[in-house]
Amino acid sequence: MATKNLGKKGIFLTFIAISIIAALIIIFRPSDLNVGEDSEAIKTRIANVNEYVSDLENVYLERTLHATGIKTINSLILYTEINGFFTDLPAFEANFKEVLLNGTIGEAPIDSITGQEIMKDNTYNDWLGNISIIAKDAFNVNTNFTVYDIKVYQIRPWFVNVDANVSFLVSSETALWDKNTTIRTEIGLEGFEDPYYLVNTGGAYSNRINKSKNLVYKAWNIHTLGT
Repeated sequence: MATKNLGKKGIFLTFIAISIIAALIIIFRPSDLNVGEDSEAIKTRIANVNEYVSDLENVYLERTLHATGIKTINSLILYTEINGFFTDLPAFEANFKEVLLNGTIGEAPIDSITGQEIMKDNTYNDWLGNISIIAKDAFNVNTNFTVYDIKVYQIRPWFVNVDANVSFLVSSETALWDKNTTIRTEIGLEGFEDPYYLVNTGGAYSNRINKSKNLVYKAWNIHTLGT
């Protein structure tokens, strides 16, 4: 009889324990949880943000660098005209970088020197900030940029190359992308005002840069530029 009572008590206690565990599972389980649907939603979300990151690296950063590079060249041409002298090449690269990123030259706003609002709200840093804002609105992601360096150089006539060493961090509630890349763009010089004429005529005469038919590719140097 005692054995029967002990067995009944054990079954009763086991039943209570199972009931408590079941109740806890029901209480703490989200009522609308669907593992399959949530998994597909996360995959779609990651795919969309990954496409944005790819476009950012391969399209947006290059187009932005190209546009701000053109504005930087125009600003420096005006600056050269106003000051009436050319800078040496090391100074040119440093000036180009400062104007491109900050819109300043010698820490002074270049627009205030040239009298033209070219770089106001149009620096590379300004546009990277705009991209971050648009991405937040469109994709609900946080995008943070760091520009480490800007290089400007020439490897063929009539074109200038600009490189930007950029890292960016894109984060969402589902994933994180951390990339470091070199963005490269090539800017055609045709159509820009030639600073040589502006400086040597005191701004009295300007001449647009045009391609010379006499300049052979890979056979150009300082002595053939005037032909």
